[in-house]
Amino acid sequence: MKFPIEFTSLLFRKPSKKNDVENDFIEGSQNQILGTVISFRTGFTLLGALFLIYFSFKIFKVDWDSTLDTFKTLDIAKYFIAFTAYYLSFLFRGLRWKTISFNASVLDRSSDCDSTLRHTSSFQYSVLVLSGWFVNSVAWLRLGDVYRAYCLGVISKLGFSWGIGTLVAERFLDMIIVLALILASVMMLSSGVKNQALDFLVIFALIITAILTAFVLLLAIAGKRLASRLPISVRSHYSQFKIGVLNSFKNIFMVTLLGLAAWFMEITRLFFVTTSLNVDMSIYLIILATMSNAVLSTFPTPGGIGIVEPGLTGIFIIAVSSSDAASITLLDRSITYLSVLIFGGLTFLLYQAWFQKKSKMIMSTHDVG
Repeated sequence: MKFPIEFTSLLFRKPSKKNDVENDFIEGSQNQILGTVISFRTGFTLLGALFLIYFSFKIFKVDWDSTLDTFKTLDIAKYFIAFTAYYLSFLFRGLRWKTISFNASVLDRSSDCDSTLRHTSSFQYSVLVLSGWFVNSVAWLRLGDVYRAYCLGVISKLGFSWGIGTLVAERFLDMIIVLALILASVMMLSSGVKNQALDFLVIFALIITAILTAFVLLLAIAGKRLASRLPISVRSHYSQFKIGVLNSFKNIFMVTLLGLAAWFMEITRLFFVTTSLNVDMSIYLIILATMSNAVLSTFPTPGGIGIVEPGLTGIFIIAVSSSDAASITLLDRSITYLSVLIFGGLTFLLYQAWFQKKSKMIMSTHDVG
């Protein structure tokens, strides 16, 4: 399978004679994308995940008749609001990523790269984010994040390493918000609650946030010393990556505000999912479950499938029956996973067609120059 190897190798690929950053990305990669994300291996993975979900629900002793009865009470209007809120979150994520990428572009403000970033709309960023989430939903190891860094690197002409850097910064800022909301929600819930899924969630979120924080601090404090010890062929890529990470934190107030807006939409989604099934649930548990979804989705299975479902169900069982918990989980995943396969897949196909044309224009323009 060439897709992940092709992209990760871009970090260390030797520049071409013309130092064409975009050539390093376009060469030999585009024809491999569809064949990787839409494959028999993906199908077998999804089938295995379904068995895992079914087995975990057996452990939770889910009464399927009761679960089906809960689904019969579904309020379609509220479900549609939940669906809409979820996709509105992509608009905020796109605007945030545009702000981050512009922050990270240390450029002459008259340069072609700067002009490209200025004229790339927030909606285009949102489309790319959704396309990346689709790839995450069908491929292992969260390759959707690599895919959108790759695309941004080509379009901006700043390179894959820089694009990955902006995503590391984005992930770091997200985890700060997620961890803060998890801890606040846990404190607001009853102190007598004992739940293994909850304990695992808090510990896992702390570990991820600690690793990202240590990594960002290492870049900020010892970045120059580390660069001096790297092979010369890698230093330029490392430098671009470092710029992509550290410069993303400019205008931090606006970036954080947009991140909070995106998470508010996610919380709104789950709130209306629960109310659409006429299940009464504390807002603190809804916030906690929303953040749980985000943390569990970091597992390297496609879309976190097979991990998110039992994890969410385990959290919901704190306050509702196992059957209601399973109902909420399945209905929520119909939005956060199944709908992404459909609408994200369509978006990905359309974006990929546009991206191929755009990348060819970039190459032809550079060749003329």
